[in-house]
Amino acid sequence: MGAFRLGDELDDYCTRCHLLTNHSVVAIVEDAVKKVRCRTCNHEHDYRQGQGGQKKTKKASAYEQVLASVLAGKEKEAPVPAAPVRRRTRPASLTPRRPMRPR
Repeated sequence: MGAFRLGDELDDYCTRCHLLTNHSVVAIVEDAVKKVRCRTCNHEHDYRQGQGGQKKTKKASAYEQVLASVLAGKEKEAPVPAAPVRRRTRPASLTPRRPMRPR
């Protein structure tokens, strides 16, 4: 299906929803779709051929860079095991005396 017409439905990445959703064709220039409108949030944007947004790569913080340079010459130590997590329970005064009715 190479030729789209105004109002045709196609899938594209919505920049507001951050999802691949249904879109309607809004503008065509020389047989190429230029603008689309999301049918979920009605946001109008350029046609992206279904290519989603790029995930930003996280730069190492200054602290992590300094820590890495300090630890570069040292051997890694075995991690200390964490203390077991204790679950909290309800006091007897807050437990229901009879089962709750189903809704």
